[in-house]
Amino acid sequence: MEDYQRALIGRMVEHLDLYASGRTSLSKLVEDLRGLFDASDPCDLEIRDSFQWLWADLDGECELRTQAWAQAAADDDDRLARVIGNLRLWATRVAAGELPARPRTPPPA
Repeated sequence: MEDYQRALIGRMVEHLDLYASGRTSLSKLVEDLRGLFDASDPCDLEIRDSFQWLWADLDGECELRTQAWAQAAADDDDRLARVIGNLRLWATRVAAGELPARPRTPPPA
């Protein structure tokens, strides 16, 4: 990966921090992380696939909290915390030029 690509991935941590502090919504976080990833446009398939797994998990958790079709109490705050932690680890490692962390949970079907 090029330096600018790693820098864009590294900015994901800032957005995760904004969410953790309550200064941005989960929907905005999902959108921002996708935008940063798309802008970084990594060629490495392992990086692309691992992000997609993690992002799909986050997007699914967001849908459970925002969509009218979602069943009441279907959301799981502990699961959301794990997904966010996995994304933070992934972004930190990829920004540092390391191999991405393997996703711990598969995305929703």
